[in-house]
Amino acid sequence: MIKTLTSQSASLSSYRRRLFQILALGLGLRLLLAVVLPPGYDESYYLFYGQHLALSYFDHPLAIGLWSWLGNVLGGHLLALRLPALISYTLATAVLAEATRRLFGSTAGLLAAVIASVSPLLLACGGLLLLPDSPLVLLLALLLLWLAHHPLSTALNPSQALRFGLLLGLLSLCKYQALLVILSLVGWKLWQALRQGLPFLREVLLVAAGWLAASSPLWIWNATHQWASFAFHTARTQTPQGFHWDGPPLFLLSQLLLLFPTIGLVLLRGLALNARTSSNPEAVQLLRWIAICQLALFLVLAGRMQVLSSWLVPAWWMLVPLAAAALEPAVVAGRRWLRWFGWGTVLLVPVLALLAASHVRWGIAQRLLPPSVDTSGQLMDPLRLRRTLQAHPGIWRALGDAQVIGSNRYELPGFLALALRGHTRASYTTVASDARGFRFWRGQLDPQATRGVLFAVLGDYGTIGSLNSEGQFPDLQPLGQVAVLRAGQPAAVLEFYRFNPSRHRDLLRPDGSPRS
Repeated sequence: MIKTLTSQSASLSSYRRRLFQILALGLGLRLLLAVVLPPGYDESYYLFYGQHLALSYFDHPLAIGLWSWLGNVLGGHLLALRLPALISYTLATAVLAEATRRLFGSTAGLLAAVIASVSPLLLACGGLLLLPDSPLVLLLALLLLWLAHHPLSTALNPSQALRFGLLLGLLSLCKYQALLVILSLVGWKLWQALRQGLPFLREVLLVAAGWLAASSPLWIWNATHQWASFAFHTARTQTPQGFHWDGPPLFLLSQLLLLFPTIGLVLLRGLALNARTSSNPEAVQLLRWIAICQLALFLVLAGRMQVLSSWLVPAWWMLVPLAAAALEPAVVAGRRWLRWFGWGTVLLVPVLALLAASHVRWGIAQRLLPPSVDTSGQLMDPLRLRRTLQAHPGIWRALGDAQVIGSNRYELPGFLALALRGHTRASYTTVASDARGFRFWRGQLDPQATRGVLFAVLGDYGTIGSLNSEGQFPDLQPLGQVAVLRAGQPAAVLEFYRFNPSRHRDLLRPDGSPRS
């Protein structure tokens, strides 16, 4: 008995040591990518979430605002903004591995950590960029760990039911895709209760109470803002176009490429895992059910509308334990093909990721990609943009003196905010018809401000100067144009104008649309 316990302790110690190595290497890769990669459009927009902390936001729940707020507290520069995601993904991967270990064994746990650490789509959305997927995958990992300890086929006592509800409520504060996960769990629990005759009503009421308590910021904010979030996302699914049958297979193919082909195929293999031969058939069936619900919905939507790449991250994340369980027999058997595919993936993904990030920042493949295909040059590195602006003294002084800085797109002000950090105390806004969160933040602008600057990317969504011809900004004064270079070639040309904000307090209606 003592020898058995000693062997188990040594095995667990070896598992933890290997897991730590995987986590450290994964964090190192993401940290290097975070240093090289310029800010994305979404990141430049979410920067302002942390500066306007609220119970919820126009297009997302609270959690991403907390990540952004923490990044702003840590310094507000790009690496600081990404630091919460870098840390939380390491924690999420560790929790995912532990949940997988409890469900399918130690080898599967380590394989789950490897898959999460090298899949480009998962590590970029969940552990590198300032995106809502970062808190989402952390809460999904905690959900998996909970399910490993409390299978839905067993009844929960009142304390457990409340805690489970609180966990689901926190999950709801991450991203709206979480609501589909919760509905899948409810459907599964109802089926289990009917099949086994388990007590259901009291447990559901207690879980619902915990869920409502934890997710209340989402409902309070929307109830006081005309349910803006739900109206926005509902409108995105409505399109006059019919169903395009090529949409779902093309979207699935793009997902497999972003996951990396070998990892994508392994995840699909996990989806087909035979529950009867598994060591934990209930977990296989439940995780497959959760993933299929999401895959089915977004593949159908891909035939009607543009589905963003990150929308299926929760589905793939929930499939990681199944993929690890499906790989475990081949790993234990020491299959040669797996060794080649495994090491090829682990070595190739970091190299390709670093090459892609280097191109986005320095344009190393600029001669091979035509500008019409490669728009990554518009993802402006803050330091490069700052130095470029400093080379134009008139524009640099105007930006430093401005009280309000705006643009014709809601994604653009963040790029300037990162480049001008410490140089200006201006408030940022947008004059776009799609103003997103800025429509709620405009109330914080100084109504007496007289010094403003508007800017845009030349040739992209029209120009600021065109607003003058429409009579919206008759007082525009051109400041000049700035070419942001990459690899010695103009990657983006910015145009700047001076205007008086106090003359345009009624420029936008409450719904965010420009006055005619």
